[in-house]
Amino acid sequence: MKMDIASRVKQGFKKRYFSEPKYLFTCGGRFEILGNHTDHNHGLCLAATCDLAIYAATNKNYKNIVIINSKSYPLDIVNLDVLKPLEEEKYTSKALIRGVAEYLISHGYKVGGFVSYTESEIFPGAGVSSSAAFELLIGQIFNELYNEGKIDKLLLAKAGQYAENKYFGKASGLLDQIGVGFGNISYIDFKNIESPVVETVKFPFEHLHFVIINTGGSHAALSHLYSAIPQDMYNAANKLEGKKYLREIKNLDLDKSKLTDIEYSRAIHFFEENERVKFAVEAIKNNDERGFLDAINASRISSTENLKNMMVDNQLKGSPLEACNLFNEVTGGEGAIKINGGGFAGSVIAVVPTHLLDKVIKVMGKKYGKNNVKEVFVREVGPSLEK
Repeated sequence: MKMDIASRVKQGFKKRYFSEPKYLFTCGGRFEILGNHTDHNHGLCLAATCDLAIYAATNKNYKNIVIINSKSYPLDIVNLDVLKPLEEEKYTSKALIRGVAEYLISHGYKVGGFVSYTESEIFPGAGVSSSAAFELLIGQIFNELYNEGKIDKLLLAKAGQYAENKYFGKASGLLDQIGVGFGNISYIDFKNIESPVVETVKFPFEHLHFVIINTGGSHAALSHLYSAIPQDMYNAANKLEGKKYLREIKNLDLDKSKLTDIEYSRAIHFFEENERVKFAVEAIKNNDERGFLDAINASRISSTENLKNMMVDNQLKGSPLEACNLFNEVTGGEGAIKINGGGFAGSVIAVVPTHLLDKVIKVMGKKYGKNNVKEVFVREVGPSLEK
């Protein structure tokens, strides 16, 4: 664990609450290796928990009130006696706390009060799942303090998704929550959305490095663009075969005449992205580095040409597509790069060979700021109570 931030968070707790914290919780963000915008249509994904994390120094309280003081954010005070969604809390972290609590209670678990001081290394609103990490962190605090750590990973992930959908007000699949909640690299099959299959995959390529590049834009004001992608896919499934999700489609020879151009291209992305995920997983298992990198680059091309989530209104400047183009100039086409998360703005994830790592970090850091370009490592655990 990174002792500097852990010590700082503990000191922050003492400064604000005038006592020593008994517990320290952490939860990493996630980065998406492959499977962009496939989860909501019951597709395949490859995601990793990353070492950029939220840290929460915490003590239990007995007033059934959650108090969270987070660096650079407003104070959150949530009375757990009231668990219905509150309109005035929409799009706030209070909504996430209340929603996670309600979901756990409705599934037979206990919740209760606590006080925390938190700091985060995760880029907010940039596709590294800061909201999912916060949701799973809250769930894990309830889990450890009030349920003896007995709540399983999938239920905590669903609690986070429920809070985000029903309380916060943002449409979300389950990829983000599983990505932060399971640790390691996960190959996820969402065919049965209630019980997705999650397989841990060991990454064999020691001289390839993951680098997140935050372009500086935020997803926060782009929910309408983000939500349009699953809607176009739902529309395509309905028009083609009267189905709700594209994963249910039997005939993959799509009838273009039944669809709008954007519905057709996004449906094509869905089916081809699923194949890329399967190909990449096999490449990892077979130590096929070239195949793995090719799958990621093909995903970027599809995001540009079919999904169309690499920029907003064809504005290249400051967009994820601009970052990808610059990366390819710097590396001469070596390595791989693609969108990370919902797209349109925010971050990209690059896979960089060792001999180019310093150059990529230097050049991309000069463009976007050194704090916005970080090598990330796979975190082996989901949300956890540090011992």
